[in-house]
Amino acid sequence: MTTTDQLTTAQTPPGGPTRPGDRPGLAGAVWRVLSQQYLVVALVALCLAVGLARPAFWGTGNLSNLLFQASFVGLAAVGMTLLIAGGLLDLSVGGVIAVSSIAVATVLPHTTIGAAIGLALLIGAGLGLVNGLLVTYVRIAPFIATLGTLYLFLGLAFIWTSGSVVPITSSNYRALTTGTVGWVPVPFLVFAATAVAGYLLLKRTYFGRTVRAFGSNERAAVLAGLPVNRAKVTVFVVAGVCFALAAVFMAGRLASAEGNMAMGFEMDVIAAVVVGGTALRGGRGTLLGTVVGALLFAVLANALNLLGVASYWQYVLTGTVLVAAIAIGARRASAAEVRGAG
Repeated sequence: MTTTDQLTTAQTPPGGPTRPGDRPGLAGAVWRVLSQQYLVVALVALCLAVGLARPAFWGTGNLSNLLFQASFVGLAAVGMTLLIAGGLLDLSVGGVIAVSSIAVATVLPHTTIGAAIGLALLIGAGLGLVNGLLVTYVRIAPFIATLGTLYLFLGLAFIWTSGSVVPITSSNYRALTTGTVGWVPVPFLVFAATAVAGYLLLKRTYFGRTVRAFGSNERAAVLAGLPVNRAKVTVFVVAGVCFALAAVFMAGRLASAEGNMAMGFEMDVIAAVVVGGTALRGGRGTLLGTVVGALLFAVLANALNLLGVASYWQYVLTGTVLVAAIAIGARRASAAEVRGAG
């Protein structure tokens, strides 16, 4: 062996060449955090940049409003995360929210707040059950089935209200759904609790393992004897409850309910989930990523408003961020899978 060979061998670690993520000590730990939690880093960097440009960003009133906006998308995104982790999709979010909100507004004058909210959640579960049965037993592709039920649910909402707006006059209901603890909105606290529950459901239960299993390979899950059909229906029901929960708080924030109150909302929800790192092809879901994704879009929208960016440029910049985040995640995992913050 030559002297050069001896030097090369001595400089090469036993396990092979050193990679960036294998750096020892503090540098290696920092690198791993930056590479694995890049979406969190991007969110923090965005907040700092906007705060420097517009100090009003850090005002408690502005932060509270920002968290309100993130909560509505986030609550629905928790349910969507469970669905996408199972290789499923639900485009009927706007319809479920409309029907659930109108139910709350309609019955509030005649019953208690708890009963009105319970009815909304029950309706969300029922509409989710319809989607689950269509996909699982009628065997319609989720995209087609839920696109159809979106129009069905919206039609029911417009028929129910005759196309008019149903006001919510209950001051107690509005105080509950738009209240704050300090400057943190109650909806955001509910969103955080729902995200934790979703994480435990997806990662720590037999049901969650079943969802991830058929999301990764449905045929293998069936051959393994897993209750795939039951889990499919159940995950649609759970998602419907999450959509209805978002409706409860949206109705309180708007002090009204109508058929088109959440038109196009499903795109915001799916964007938050996908940017957060849940793979569209199924098999893996990250609730931390979903929380960060919802916050990222809320901060971005808030920042663009504070900076006075024209509304049509906001669409361009938001779309650019969405594509960039997905592209970065795809390079880190594979061409077909997005890896995010969780």
